[in-house]
Amino acid sequence: MVLRGEPNPYNPAGNLQVGQAPTYSVDLTRDDLPAPRLRPSGGVVYVPAFTDLKVHNISDGPNDPNRERLDMNAPAGSPGFFAGNERFITRKLWGTASEPPFFHHGQFTTLRQAVLAHSGEALASRQAFQALPSDEQDAVIEFLKTLQVLPPGTHSLIVDESGKPRIWPPRR
Repeated sequence: MVLRGEPNPYNPAGNLQVGQAPTYSVDLTRDDLPAPRLRPSGGVVYVPAFTDLKVHNISDGPNDPNRERLDMNAPAGSPGFFAGNERFITRKLWGTASEPPFFHHGQFTTLRQAVLAHSGEALASRQAFQALPSDEQDAVIEFLKTLQVLPPGTHSLIVDESGKPRIWPPRR
């Protein structure tokens, strides 16, 4: 199976394009990986990336601290470049717990901070999360923490931050 991340065909001119970076491949169907393993369907292994690959405005306007002060998608030095950026491609959630710090700018140390920072087009999703009872909010965050890419050679499905096997649920 071949996994393709960045570069992608949605990148603007000047950014890496498909074919300009080496391909990284990994056999996710190997029998030495812990169950449940991914299995091919018609010769293809489908991996749930949990993204729509669309660009969204996730900020509340010019004073939102999550807005980028420069728009790297605009030509350098242009008025658009200095106008800033509020629009971001939806990040994949597959593997997100393995990629701290979080959010598009990497300024959040917890997944909860990243969820609560969503505004603009994502405001309704943030509000739905905030409307949940605290135990259900915790369950969502715990689910997000399961979306990891485990280190090579890992045989346990549940690991701590160091990649060491972890007992789940914790014993009391």
